[in-house]
Amino acid sequence: MNALLEHIYRTGYVEDAEGNLVDPSLASVSYERGMLLCELVQREKFENTLEIGMAYGLSTLFICQAHHDKGTGRHTAIDPNQDTVFRSVGLLNIKRAGLDNILRFFQAPSYEVLPQLCIAGEHFDFAFVDGMHLFDYVLIDFFYIDKLLTVGGYIVLDDLWMPAVQKVATFALRNRAYKLVDSPVHKNIPLWKRAARIGRRFLHNPFERGDARVRLIAENVCILEKIADDDRQWNFYRVF
Repeated sequence: MNALLEHIYRTGYVEDAEGNLVDPSLASVSYERGMLLCELVQREKFENTLEIGMAYGLSTLFICQAHHDKGTGRHTAIDPNQDTVFRSVGLLNIKRAGLDNILRFFQAPSYEVLPQLCIAGEHFDFAFVDGMHLFDYVLIDFFYIDKLLTVGGYIVLDDLWMPAVQKVATFALRNRAYKLVDSPVHKNIPLWKRAARIGRRFLHNPFERGDARVRLIAENVCILEKIADDDRQWNFYRVF
C-alpha cells in the first residue's frame, strides 16, 4: 500500500501546504472502504475510473494506487470545493504520493462536469459517488454516470446509512438494469458491526419502505453492476 496512505491512517491527520495538520475523518473514507475501492479496481481491471467528491484525497489515493499497481489506468475526480473547504489537500496528497500522472481533476460541480463528459463521448467502467448527499444530487450523479458507464461497469454509492443514498440505490435496482455486487470485504466485517450498521439504517428512517436488499447491506457502500443499456419503454416506472 502507498506509504502516504499508511502514514495518514496511522497518525489520523493530513497536512496542508503550510504544514497545518487537519483531521480528515469527517470527510474521508475509512481504511476498510478505501481498501474495498482499491481491490475492486484491481480485481476487475477497471481502466477508466471516476470519482465524485475528492475531499482530502484518501479515496482518490486508493483508486490511483490501484491503477499504479496494475500498471495501467486513468482516474478522473470532480470536486467543487477542493481549494476552499479542503485547502487543496487532496491534490497535494496525490502529488506527494507521486500519482498525479494518473489523475485528471475538475474543480466544478458534478452536475456541470458530467454532462460535458457525456458530450465529449467519454466512457468509464467504474465510478465512486461521494459528493453532495441530497437525494436529487445523488440521483443526478447516477443519471449521468449511467450514461457514461459501460455495460459490466460498477457504480459504488458511499454513505449508505443515509436514506437519500438508499433511495437512489433502490431506484437503480427497480427501474434500471443494475444488480447488487457482493463486497469482497464483507466476510471481514465482524457480525456485531454488521448488525449495528443495519440496525442504525432502520432506526434512522424506520418508515421508509425502500428495498430490503439495500437496507440489509452490511457495508456503508452499495456496489451496483450495470448489466444492460437502457431499453425501457417511454412509460416504464416501478415504485421505489
